[in-house]
Amino acid sequence: MEQIAVAGRGRFAVWISGPAGVDRELIARLIHDASEWTDGEFFALDAAVVPIGLLARELLGAEAGAIPAVPEAAPGAFGRTPGGTVLLENVDAVPKDLQQTLASVLERSRYRRLGGSEDLPLECRLITSCVCALEDVTAAGKLIPELSEQLRLLEITIPPLSERKEDIVPIAAHTLSLARAEIEQETGTPCRVRGFATQALERLLAHTWPENERDLRAQVRTALRMSRGEEIEPGDLALGWESLERVPPFRDAKRAFEREYVTRVLRMCNGNISKAARIARKDRKDFYDVMRRNSIVPAEFRA
Repeated sequence: MEQIAVAGRGRFAVWISGPAGVDRELIARLIHDASEWTDGEFFALDAAVVPIGLLARELLGAEAGAIPAVPEAAPGAFGRTPGGTVLLENVDAVPKDLQQTLASVLERSRYRRLGGSEDLPLECRLITSCVCALEDVTAAGKLIPELSEQLRLLEITIPPLSERKEDIVPIAAHTLSLARAEIEQETGTPCRVRGFATQALERLLAHTWPENERDLRAQVRTALRMSRGEEIEPGDLALGWESLERVPPFRDAKRAFEREYVTRVLRMCNGNISKAARIARKDRKDFYDVMRRNSIVPAEFRA
């Protein structure tokens, strides 16, 4: 947060690094919101997703006819965000020739659209992000030294979520709030789930989150869909074991999986055994035997 505040006091380029799954875009948006000078928009562009042949067009813009395959004129990210912020994610995927152009743009604070003849002022801040530290990407030859030099003024490194336990509950609560609003918009009725049971929060805090925020958000969204009460319970969370010492015997693990699987399917079907058996591709009698073996009462899942 201190680094975000420092970045907010200027419009220099910022490098954000963090392992896959961490929310680097969130940090970029916080920098944008904290900027004392900005009054423009925030625009995110992922270099790993945009086709290489169109990346320069999407970033710098293009005059009409500059690219035969896409002849329409395009303002580009720089042209769309005067007084704002452009986030270029996975910058290590940018081709070397475009990296050279970016280095020149940052040095001169001016850029030129593809097919254009006029130099335009760079009126936005550029934030770049990558899974690796700037020094490591440069040493690996994925980033040219000229661009690296322009980006090294401030680097914000986001640790894995397992090292930021204090962030888990706020992220989970925020995700639950967004997911509840989505469900209410879909159904037109209030969502009954209001929060997390204490034991569910304990499970979230105990998990190592190898895929970081991405996995946490997915877990919360799935648990909300599965929950039948006013709180998300531990059984609504599909979390694995955290260490070899906690791995149960195979027989117990199989029984636990069986129970969780049947419980989830019944929840989806509101306790309708025939429908649940069809979804599970299992004979109704066999499905009923599994329920009886695990003391599962279908009436508990009926609305």
